Amino acid sequence: MSTTVTTWIRNASDDLAVSQGCYFDEDAGKFVCDFVETFCRQSKGRWRGTPLSLLDWQRDLIMRVYGWKRSDGRRRFRRVYVEVPKKNGKSTLVSALALVALLADGEPAAEVYLNAVDREQAGIVFDESARMVAASPELAGRLEVIPSRGVIVHEQYNGKIKKNSADAPSKDGVNASHWIFDELHRFKSREVYDIFRYAGASREQPLEITITTAGESTDGVWHELRDYSEQVAAGLVADTTHLGVIYRADPEKDDLDDPETWRRVNPSMGVTITEDDFRLELEAAKAIPSTWSNFLRLRLGIVAGGDAQFTSPEAWAHGNDPPNLELGRPCYLGLDMSSKIDLTALVLLCPDGLGGFDVGAWFWTCKDGIAQKEKRDGASYQAWARDGKLTLCDGGEIDYAAVKTKILELSRVYDLRGLGGDPWNVGQLLQELQDEEGLPVFQVRQGYASLSAPTKALEALIASRKLRHGGNEPLAWCVCNAIAQRDENANVRLSKRKSKRRIDGASALVNALAVATAVPAEESSVYEERGLMYL
Repeated sequence: MSTTVTTWIRNASDDLAVSQGCYFDEDAGKFVCDFVETFCRQSKGRWRGTPLSLLDWQRDLIMRVYGWKRSDGRRRFRRVYVEVPKKNGKSTLVSALALVALLADGEPAAEVYLNAVDREQAGIVFDESARMVAASPELAGRLEVIPSRGVIVHEQYNGKIKKNSADAPSKDGVNASHWIFDELHRFKSREVYDIFRYAGASREQPLEITITTAGESTDGVWHELRDYSEQVAAGLVADTTHLGVIYRADPEKDDLDDPETWRRVNPSMGVTITEDDFRLELEAAKAIPSTWSNFLRLRLGIVAGGDAQFTSPEAWAHGNDPPNLELGRPCYLGLDMSSKIDLTALVLLCPDGLGGFDVGAWFWTCKDGIAQKEKRDGASYQAWARDGKLTLCDGGEIDYAAVKTKILELSRVYDLRGLGGDPWNVGQLLQELQDEEGLPVFQVRQGYASLSAPTKALEALIASRKLRHGGNEPLAWCVCNAIAQRDENANVRLSKRKSKRRIDGASALVNALAVATAVPAEESSVYEERGLMYL
């Protein structure tokens, strides 16, 4: 067993895996690389018939996928998501990995499925695998390609590679050991993806591999996996079985005319595509506006249409310094309750006198069905509860009395200047806090008039690194889940409907900012200009 330090940058998921007993076996990764470069041959172009030579990024991916092991020696990763622009050799790579899965993974009666949106796309990877078999005497002597059935058979060990398409009949009942999704962004329905999500339940170490370019919009499973991959890497979701590798440019930060950006986003630059060709395509796309968005998506991984993610895990993490929540400071509270059974969030903001805020956050959800809710939401609820960052309420509903108690507790130890919440879902609680306790409570209606100013303020605070939230995981998860919706007048708000996962903590933060950024005054009309009203 090797524990050689890997060449890539370790992320939060890797650190967590090591703490759980996972280790890196360099020899296991090298074995797969050697198999590919020994037995898989190029089938087209000037390199036809020559052994496949892995590029650095391909070798790095294989080493990670097959080198990381659990404490019991089984493969660590169960799901791999790779997003890379066109012309970087992804089809050749997955064709080789399909042959690895059939011949070199040690799985009895291996069943490897190649999934694509239609028959034509499904045939791309399958045909490449078939050509590799034909070009290699060693593989051709062991495998039989049956094009009419779309299958490659390993008769000696009763294994097969099978091509599938979303436009074919149902795939219920498959017993897959590996399954590959090619160009997942093209899938209009998630039916086939969901079927294969649990197709390897009886296998020792099943593996799902998705390799895709970016999609045309933020809808679909592909974007869920992109978001999930980034959150796992940033440590916002504790999942040591998921590996996400994403090559894309950031239009807000990267110079799209800089060859360094091209090389970083296109890891096969200089081999499968030249910088001169890329430059010509870039200039041509600029000259024809109708082609620009496709160029951005296919060659730089930028989704030009649709609604944008509000912030990235990297940008949010700049506020991970511990907040100063000294008692007695002036503060503002924001409350968000989506329903009685889901997630409730309370956020505290303390102005620092320098234009920034120290942030505290508390969360509640009900205990009943918590494991199912974790799977549904892709959240680490039970781990957060063990760490004291989430309260699990007994029974099947949020304990509103506990939320009220927490608000009153904070109001007694801080100089509470205002509590903001949506009157639609917490109106009764807000009314009680004002009438019975005399707290300064404000309605924050959830339209552009109320939310645009504080949402823009939150954008500016994140960009200028003037929030200190201590890396609170539930809050980070919510904020990085949020999708920003903008209207034709450049107003912005966070959209629960468009966001793929829960954003209650982000909504509570915006509600707190709505009150905190309003000009303090005796006259309620000043607040009304911001869409705020006293109860």
